[in-house]
Amino acid sequence: MKRLFLVLLLLGAVRVSAQTSDELLQLVDSAYSEAMAGHLPEAIRINEDGLALVPNDSIGLQCEFYSCLLFCYHRLGDYEQALHYGELCLSYDEAQGDKSNLSASLGNLAGIYSSVGKHDVAISYLNRAIRLEEELMEEDPEHTGKSLAIRKAMLGEVLVAKSMGLPETERRELLAQALQLTKDAYKIDSELGRQAQMGMRLSQLGNIYKQIGDDEQAREFNERALQIARETGNPATEVITLMQLGRYEETAQLAQAIGMKKQEMEACRHLVDDYRNAGRFQDALAMSERASALSEAMLNEETERQLALWQVRYDTQQKEQQLLLQEQTIQAQKTHTIWLVALVIVFLLALLLLALYVGQLKRSKRMVEETSQIKDRYYTILSHDLRNPMVAQQQVLQMLCKTTTGEVNDSLKKLLASNGSQLELLGNLQELALLQLGKRKLMPMRLDLAGLINDTVANLKGIGELKDVSITTHVGRMLVSADRETMRVVLRNLLSNAIKFSHQGSTIEVGIVTNGFFVRDHGIGMSAEHVKKLLAPSSNRVLSAMGTSGENGTGIGLPLCLELVKMNNGHLTMESAINEGTTVTITLPAPNS
Repeated sequence: MKRLFLVLLLLGAVRVSAQTSDELLQLVDSAYSEAMAGHLPEAIRINEDGLALVPNDSIGLQCEFYSCLLFCYHRLGDYEQALHYGELCLSYDEAQGDKSNLSASLGNLAGIYSSVGKHDVAISYLNRAIRLEEELMEEDPEHTGKSLAIRKAMLGEVLVAKSMGLPETERRELLAQALQLTKDAYKIDSELGRQAQMGMRLSQLGNIYKQIGDDEQAREFNERALQIARETGNPATEVITLMQLGRYEETAQLAQAIGMKKQEMEACRHLVDDYRNAGRFQDALAMSERASALSEAMLNEETERQLALWQVRYDTQQKEQQLLLQEQTIQAQKTHTIWLVALVIVFLLALLLLALYVGQLKRSKRMVEETSQIKDRYYTILSHDLRNPMVAQQQVLQMLCKTTTGEVNDSLKKLLASNGSQLELLGNLQELALLQLGKRKLMPMRLDLAGLINDTVANLKGIGELKDVSITTHVGRMLVSADRETMRVVLRNLLSNAIKFSHQGSTIEVGIVTNGFFVRDHGIGMSAEHVKKLLAPSSNRVLSAMGTSGENGTGIGLPLCLELVKMNNGHLTMESAINEGTTVTITLPAPNS
């Protein structure tokens, strides 16, 4: 019996060796490197894995990971999560009483609160941080005013932001406070010889004077800021200062060189008005097209950021569920071992073990069901919360296209075409999600292909007209056995591809064949080798190409069509030649008599 309990004691004493503090700090550094490189989901995963290894009593180490997570979620735009981790760091720093770290935490939180429009909270935090920095300078002669300058300049920016939209008297009072704070920050940076920061402060002062209405002072400070920015090699400050000076051509060129899309787009829009007023209509059109392209690029980046955030949340939920299941599995194994040993002592305890085991299985089943519900919830986000705003945008753009002419109408048509491409992508993603979740249930019926073709062509005719591509139909009564909804998705994708790869002024033909239909365009076509790759039964067949008007392809439309046709026991064939066009033919089972 003593040997038996010794074995149990040894089993319970087995532990995985914990990482040292240095190794955990290296993980934080690795996460920061990934975040600075723009790999935010990977940085979040590294942080969460590292947090799982930190002992519960090592609050300081935990805060190192919290700070990195705050940075990542702030960059992703998930301000709720960023504030959560920022408040955790603030609580720790308040408990430790380190004024320098507490000031940094207050500054970080103030930046996030300002981003979400809670200016009063941000102002309160920054005033508290400024008092801490002033106390540090009084207590320690070696403490520089660098952080104090940062906090004062930041408070000035928040006050300027808060002043927008206020009555004139309140607005001028806030701008006066912001002006004094920024001057204080400039004086500190000047005494410390921080040239780059001096340029930034001068640019801020120029903006405040511009808000006040003192254009002469605004220009003087902006000119000095521009000179310092060029001397210190600070292109971001140079772009902002050039914009404030109204030198939009230089702003657009420099912003394009360093990737500041928002500032470049704003400069291009100013240049459209300047060129139009000067009678340079061709240049104005070019700037308008550039501004539209930048707007579309920024919209795409925002969509990618939202998808990345969605993926991070989904992965986090998955990991939490897996960890919980692992903990339950480990607990079940321990319980099982204990009761197996106790079975030698008393047989009745085996019944209790069985009851515990059954209960454990029920909990595991419940966790699996909850995981499935999480997938369904994110599918709802994909199919509704992302799609509905895009549909609303499309309706507004269509209405504007009908009420405008000239250059504005052309730009709106391009935006409408881009919106249609994104809606097509979301529709295909929705279908793929339905397939992967097993929610796409077929309802085979006696389907009249003529009606299906006419309805689908009518829905896509407007998209073709935007590109001056016509669609003609050659249909007669043809009955097949297929699911109507999936065949509508297939025909919609084939027609969208045909429009995308057709030249302006060309015609697309849609017609009936025996037990099926075809879609034929006279566009750019493709080689036989490319067709073979597209139709190859491989999981890596996702290929995309640029349309004749620069439309972006997603590469998932044709694979989706192949899968849906296969589910309907049908067959897809493709014939194509370069510069001659492409014909896709779908054959389906005949209906039961």
